[in-house]
Amino acid sequence: MIQRSRFTVATASGLVAMGPLWATAPVVLAVPVASAAPVVQRVLAGSDSGPGFSLSVTPARLVVPPGELGAPRVLRVTNGGDAPIDVHVEKSDFTTDKGGTVVLRERAPYSASTWVTAVPGEFRLAPGATRRVRVRIAVPDAPEPGDHQVALVFTVDAGAREGAIRINRGVGVPLFIGVPGYAHDTAEVTALRAPGFAVGGPVPITAGIRSTGTAHRDFLGAGRLSVRVNGADVPFPGFTVTRGATREVTTRWDPPTMCVCRATVSVPLPGGLVRALTVTIVVFPAHLLAVPLIALALALLLVRSVRRGHRARVVAVAGAMGAAHGGGDD
Repeated sequence: MIQRSRFTVATASGLVAMGPLWATAPVVLAVPVASAAPVVQRVLAGSDSGPGFSLSVTPARLVVPPGELGAPRVLRVTNGGDAPIDVHVEKSDFTTDKGGTVVLRERAPYSASTWVTAVPGEFRLAPGATRRVRVRIAVPDAPEPGDHQVALVFTVDAGAREGAIRINRGVGVPLFIGVPGYAHDTAEVTALRAPGFAVGGPVPITAGIRSTGTAHRDFLGAGRLSVRVNGADVPFPGFTVTRGATREVTTRWDPPTMCVCRATVSVPLPGGLVRALTVTIVVFPAHLLAVPLIALALALLLVRSVRRGHRARVVAVAGAMGAAHGGGDD
């Protein structure tokens, strides 16, 4: 029987409402997958969560390398609210969208949903208490080498609401499990976008990166992706590309006052090869020329006005002199 539930998932900024867990349409789980260090996922108190509700899980993701499949893995679940809660641990396949957001799905490629067991699978947490949840991994015989993934979703039943609808709240943790064998984390640049013309900065530069390997690729820390532009490297924010996925990331470049600059993004490939894409950005401060152009226009108008005034005075003097001469003849 397929379980259907609605729950809310935490982000750093608050709550994200989710649809049916196993609905036909994918369910969006706003979980960053680019965290290298342990990070707390938390559902914050809010009108949809009930008074005094707070649930957190750390680390924000688990990466299990091929040589560490037998090592114990532990997640820490904390009730930061002021009432006891009953926590249930669910599993879901997932993919990631171009922004890096985890999307829960009933079925997805490279699934490890049948490999993982969370112990305990359900438990009660007193206010302020923390519970350790052990993650057990049992890899089947002859699995495909490379990354396999699953999301553990810690849900808390919010009880009945209006219309007898039950709304759960939860925190999701993605797991990346590496299977021994020929695995590589290669990726390539598939797109590079920037304005062809700019009057100043900052100038947005967006790169598309696609995973072409069998494992996720982290562009974090010293390995962050950067764009080479005007003789300098401008880093992109840290991110992760999951197996088979495509990411889009954007950075902002502060250009000089004027230039015809080439921006290049490259990612090393196996065998010493490099795939690179380049775009040209013309920076010209047209808005700064507006002031001298306006001043020039005003000067021209002033000169024209002065000339017209001088001509009018000459005509008036000539008329007066003509009238005077005419009066003398009478």
